[in-house]
Amino acid sequence: MVNYKLFTPGPIDLPEDVLYATAKPLVYHRDEQFGLLLSEITAALKKILYTNNKILFFTSSGTGAMEAACANILSSNDEPIVAICGKFGERWLDLCNIYKVNTTVLKEDYGKCIKPERLEEVLKKKNKPTVIFTTLTETSTGVLNDIEFFGKISKRYDSFLVVDGIAGIGADFCHQDDWNVDVLIGASQKALMAPPGISFMSISSRALEKTKKSNLPRFYFNLANYEKFLEKGETPYTPAITVLFGMKKALHKILKIGIEKNFKRHTDMGNYVRTQILKMGLEIFPERPSNALSVMKMPAGISSTDMIKKIKNEYKIRFSDGQGELKGKILRIGHMGNYNITKLSKALNILNRILKDWR
Repeated sequence: MVNYKLFTPGPIDLPEDVLYATAKPLVYHRDEQFGLLLSEITAALKKILYTNNKILFFTSSGTGAMEAACANILSSNDEPIVAICGKFGERWLDLCNIYKVNTTVLKEDYGKCIKPERLEEVLKKKNKPTVIFTTLTETSTGVLNDIEFFGKISKRYDSFLVVDGIAGIGADFCHQDDWNVDVLIGASQKALMAPPGISFMSISSRALEKTKKSNLPRFYFNLANYEKFLEKGETPYTPAITVLFGMKKALHKILKIGIEKNFKRHTDMGNYVRTQILKMGLEIFPERPSNALSVMKMPAGISSTDMIKKIKNEYKIRFSDGQGELKGKILRIGHMGNYNITKLSKALNILNRILKDWR
């Protein structure tokens, strides 16, 4: 296997002590030691998310928690709004379609963020409270949506705001309770600096009440089971215990840095990378960039697919390509979690050198 450094928007380059934590002897997931582990992780996450909500954990990628949100908060007669500005916003739509729920789609072009005033226009036409699905950080384009504004609008119309925060949590600020986010979805493998395998849902009491009225089918992702087992400090099914060990270590590292300082660190890294991209004479792709990743447009005649392959093979550095129609047209640079400006500078210097050679 090729040994390369990850500069991708998840999974990320992990701190060594987080990796070592995953090698601990297992505990039994029906033992009080597991309950303590889950309790510590929950307490740390509540601080990072600025919430007092219940947090439910799943052994899955982030998409699993997204599916859990759809299957539990929706009923067959609901007509949710799906606000899309990239591939992961489209995933909300795919999930709604799987459950045969009629949707109202609010869509922006790739690279654009969703305009809150457009969301309000759609809500005005609804004659009852609804569910709004959207993303905090759209990983496919690097766009950061104005979730605070979304929350104000959602509250005004007594609706439920469900946010995919998988790429943004820990890098892009999201004050869940103050911003009226009813369901916030996250995962272990991005700015939270742990290996892949755990996703979670921070859910408000009013959203939990709505889930009790849902008539959609679910088994593994039935939240009623997760709530019941949470009271005992357990999960209903065997969890990825080693990932949880790593997650505990990673979250404690964030708390040691300080939550506000950690967000500022990501802001500084994002500003640095985008400044360097502009110095290369290139254009930033998203109109409202996230601090979790930076995305640049490729110069005419140069494929990001070819460039990523060359840099990986020759310099052992791995960037990310565009997805879908953006493949070969944009290059995505992850800087969430275990990165610093020195590390980023070395990778960007190599990128700049290859660009000069190919122009």
